[in-house]
Amino acid sequence: MYKTHGVACQQYAQANAENLMDITLMIVLSIQQNWLGVGEQLTDVRIHGAESRFLWGKDQVPVISKAKTYAYLEDNKHRLYADVMMIIDSDDDDDIKAKKLMDVFLDVDGLGLAKAGFACQLVAGLVGCMDVHNIRRYGIDPKTLSLSRNPKTSKGIAANDRKIADYIGMCHNYGTENLWDTWCEFLSTKSKRWIDADHVSEVHYTYLTGE
Repeated sequence: MYKTHGVACQQYAQANAENLMDITLMIVLSIQQNWLGVGEQLTDVRIHGAESRFLWGKDQVPVISKAKTYAYLEDNKHRLYADVMMIIDSDDDDDIKAKKLMDVFLDVDGLGLAKAGFACQLVAGLVGCMDVHNIRRYGIDPKTLSLSRNPKTSKGIAANDRKIADYIGMCHNYGTENLWDTWCEFLSTKSKRWIDADHVSEVHYTYLTGE
């Protein structure tokens, strides 16, 4: 599953800035949503842009505003792509690349630890996504995945850095590929609309390409 669909997603994301925005947008749309419906949402955003009904939070100031995230991606997609590719193409080891990539994706409005980790997984084959399902499956305390917003002190910044490093270490200990494959296996049991785990894995790519 991961070796086919995860690698295909990486190749897609690394091709150009538009594709990287696309894959990051898919991740944003998946926040607090059933994975079954994310493909439809992505298609709607491609058609309607900022006016898509799935980009909620336009007129409020919620903790997560998908409209704000979309605007950020539109304004910063070329810089984001340049930063990501510079890290991927560097000679750094995987742990250093993972930390640098996490920092880049955590700068995207609306992405926390889990979804930034998902971005690293889809784009570079690193880290992984400790979503609500994995938190329950692995018995993880959600508080350990919560970062301080805009820390102003050196102590606050250091605390966030420790949480990021711990998150990367945890995901890499479980294995990026293993997290993907076991999550797909788990999710495939939650709806009759999933054919099997391979189907769950495949839509990560087909949502993006329609293939």
